Amino acid sequence: MSERRVARALARLASGDALLRDGAGPDYGVFTKRDRRRRALLRLRASEVRELEAEGVLEACSEGTFVLTKAGFARVERDGAEPGEAFLAQHRAVVVRDAIDESGVIRRVRGFDADAPMRRLAALKGPQGEPWLSQAELSAAGKLRSDWAAGELGLVRGSDWTAPPIGTTRGLGNVHDAAMARRCDARRRLSDALARLAGPLRRVVERLCLYEEGLEALERSEGWPARSAKLALKLGLAQLATNY
Repeated sequence: MSERRVARALARLASGDALLRDGAGPDYGVFTKRDRRRRALLRLRASEVRELEAEGVLEACSEGTFVLTKAGFARVERDGAEPGEAFLAQHRAVVVRDAIDESGVIRRVRGFDADAPMRRLAALKGPQGEPWLSQAELSAAGKLRSDWAAGELGLVRGSDWTAPPIGTTRGLGNVHDAAMARRCDARRRLSDALARLAGPLRRVVERLCLYEEGLEALERSEGWPARSAKLALKLGLAQLATNY
């Protein structure tokens, strides 16, 4: 398998192109807008497609057609990342920003772009070029992300043997208890808000606002028509905005 050619093909799929059977032969081609009348941008052998499917990178959505899975999108992010940032980039956009170190010196550092998801939501446009989401809907999305981040902050999977004993000092115990209470409150608010949404709307809001998936990728995985995820997102956030 040619890793470079496969990486280029997967990147094209992540941008919205389709992997279809190329003619009557066994191999596959990457086509723009599923248009087989044009020459394939890239080609993958049938054996390569089967291997990617076995790895969970691709899944068949119809006969002779494959789309990226969630693991596939993560692989594309890793493939396009800077050296040493592969697994960081698959979770969130990495940007360069100024930061002040312990000595007070301003340095350029690379890290997560925490505001990127909200900027993407705010950039969605309606048919006349107007903002697709209202301020109330964007505010609901912001509260959802804030509670989600607060609920995950400091969460340790398993036992943390490096942490100091809890309750040995009154001040430390109070700080720990307060932090735990804030996390629990945030997780409860998030759970209650999402529970009020119908199943399809909840999946759209979670995947677009929290897990930062793209509209087209969500539509392909759900088998929905084009632009339907955008409408479902607006319906879900409008419902959240009324009681969140």
